[in-house]
Amino acid sequence: MIRIAPTATALVFAIVTALPSVASAAGAARAVSGDDPDEAPALIVTADFNGDGIADLAEVTPPDGDPSGPRHLTVLLGRGDGTFRQTASRPALGRDPRSMVVGDFNRDGFPDVIVGDSDGSLIELLDDGKGNLVPAGDVARLGSVESIAIGDFDRDGVLDLAVSDPLANTVTVFLGSGNGSFRPVWTFTLPAQGKFYHLITADFNGDGLPDLAIVNDDGDEFVVMIGTGSGTFSYAPELSHTKNPITHCLT
Repeated sequence: MIRIAPTATALVFAIVTALPSVASAAGAARAVSGDDPDEAPALIVTADFNGDGIADLAEVTPPDGDPSGPRHLTVLLGRGDGTFRQTASRPALGRDPRSMVVGDFNRDGFPDVIVGDSDGSLIELLDDGKGNLVPAGDVARLGSVESIAIGDFDRDGVLDLAVSDPLANTVTVFLGSGNGSFRPVWTFTLPAQGKFYHLITADFNGDGLPDLAIVNDDGDEFVVMIGTGSGTFSYAPELSHTKNPITHCLT
């Protein structure tokens, strides 16, 4: 059992600035509401999806026709002059995507995408090198997904995942295999039931290993978990800040 002390640090300001409103590449700004956790966030990532040295965009876009239908992933390839062209493929996602990350998960030299949905699915889409993101199925299924963070948590040169699950009130760490698949290796409990938490990866203690910051939806409380280099994390009370001390149990 670990007691979280209300220790104030400057880390909270870095976390708050990591959750801005996001503008669509098509030009229509869609604000991300911090007041309604049930409102779907605007999800967009940038990478060079077709290998031409120009930054491209991948964006979760609304369903066609039926508002309750599945969302789509739209890829916009940069032309180098500030404009973009849309690729023909628009793979279907879940009905309520909550988080999206980009990285080379199968180590073929091209950036891939993983989208987490509130239904618990972690949908992987692999880049074909031409800018098309091809669905590769679910890498895992949880109770729900609110936030995903990526990093090399076990120092093997392969990207890994940490996923917050508000339904189960847990964070699960998945280690990457290097071929696009992942395996769960460790789970720990979130600070409080019934809240939405976002995950951020950085080296907070300067030891060269990726750590995790877990911030609540209001952005005024956070918990820092220090990476051990083996895919697990240890709680750092001196780097954490909560308004009210609570008991936090790791499982």
